[in-house]
Amino acid sequence: MIENWHVREALRSRFGSALVDGEGFADRAGDLLRSYAPYKDTFASLASRLEDALFNTLYDRLGPSMSVRMDDGSSRRVRTAELKDAADDVMGLLFDQLKVYSVNYDALHTYCMETGSFAAMRTLLQRYGEFLPLSERTLIARIIRDSRPRKDWEDWLPRED
Repeated sequence: MIENWHVREALRSRFGSALVDGEGFADRAGDLLRSYAPYKDTFASLASRLEDALFNTLYDRLGPSMSVRMDDGSSRRVRTAELKDAADDVMGLLFDQLKVYSVNYDALHTYCMETGSFAAMRTLLQRYGEFLPLSERTLIARIIRDSRPRKDWEDWLPRED
């Protein structure tokens, strides 16, 4: 089960501990993840609702300045363009909980191809690799290496041969 502390951990490096550890910070996002049901939701609709929930939570706590204090002591403004990636970080929690079934693979694969979701690509490679043809695994790995900082993938992405 996905708990609110999972959401806080997923967002800590993006928004700083001082903010994410605030009482109730992860409530909206956590509730959305726990209410996910494949018969009534798509990953795309859930991601959109998460993005809205994150914006509302941030705005409620930060006001129009949208300025956060990071763990290294620096301050920075949260840009609305970042919220899609923040929602994707949170979606990764759901993807990690999915049972490895062909139906989940199909939904995840479709979502990945439509959105370019890093969390979906990671989950496809880590948990659904047997479903993916080698050429597609290779392509997804290359996309991740070319588009993400090394720290995001070096611990789990297989080496290039």
